[in-house]
Amino acid sequence: MKKESFLQLIAFLSDYFTKSSNKEKIELFIDRAKNENPWFSEHLIREAMEAVQLQFFDVTAWEAFFLQHPLQVSTRHQVGLILAGNLPAVGIHDVLMTLASGNEACIKLSSQDKSIMLLYVQAMQEFSPDVPIRLIERLQGMEAVIATGSDFSGSYFAHYFATIPHIIRKNRTSIAVLDGSESKEDFHALASDVFSYYGLGCRNVSTIAIPEAYDPLPLFDVLTQYHWVLDHTKYSNNYQYHKTLFLLNQIPHFDLGNVLIQESQDLVSPVGVVYLRRYASKDELLTWIQASEGKIQCIVGADSEQANQVAFGKSQQPGLSDFADGIDTYAFLLSLS
Repeated sequence: MKKESFLQLIAFLSDYFTKSSNKEKIELFIDRAKNENPWFSEHLIREAMEAVQLQFFDVTAWEAFFLQHPLQVSTRHQVGLILAGNLPAVGIHDVLMTLASGNEACIKLSSQDKSIMLLYVQAMQEFSPDVPIRLIERLQGMEAVIATGSDFSGSYFAHYFATIPHIIRKNRTSIAVLDGSESKEDFHALASDVFSYYGLGCRNVSTIAIPEAYDPLPLFDVLTQYHWVLDHTKYSNNYQYHKTLFLLNQIPHFDLGNVLIQESQDLVSPVGVVYLRRYASKDELLTWIQASEGKIQCIVGADSEQANQVAFGKSQQPGLSDFADGIDTYAFLLSLS
């Protein structure tokens, strides 16, 4: 798509999802999404769709993006997109980047997130049947691929698509770094980084790093207030399962009533658990972060020295240029010319 047409599409989508005349159709797709994935509660779906509306259906943001990225491909290429399904419409960023670059988006939907992505695709097609987007079952004849999956599937994708340009994304998580200067407001903001989407996203904080002498009780006093997560059966079951596991195996932990805190050297915690990691010095902290760089999506905190640092409460609010895994998707798509 030409930039002018793409910006018109963004304006159309922004309007489409706020029009009362489309409400009944949107609600139908939300109901379908709740049935196809037991994690997708109505709260989670609406939170994700509101984030898409705010972050990606903003014409002004795209105009600013195009000022920084003025080029498009000279020849359209078929780009296969294997989308993740851990969150509703989590693959919309890849779809929009593909269209914005002037390429064709050939989408293989996740079985866990069909309905909401289908809703967005149909809305784009209502704007114009000429929008270069289509749904596919097999990625045959693709000229490039962007695939998101687990560590296991990622290795398979890397081998299968080895002969064509590709971006392969694997499991990632996010961390928070505290230094003792945090306020109660910071802790409340951090709670949203931990609990949004029940901790299912790669931008959710699963490990909190603190100095050795740090007293975590003020943080715990805030985190324990977020009991709404227990309203979701699967989150509650995960929390209860790991609580039982910790008690049976006599694993030291803090039970906040809505989340378990375990001091651990691991990085990726299970749903319902947050890891606490103590560091003796800033050098030790930086060494650990550098060693874990391939598994960290973003770092929440106030230290601006980190390239992928975001402020407390902002981990789930990525901008258009906050590319997954730190790989510039748009630059990759332009390289296909």
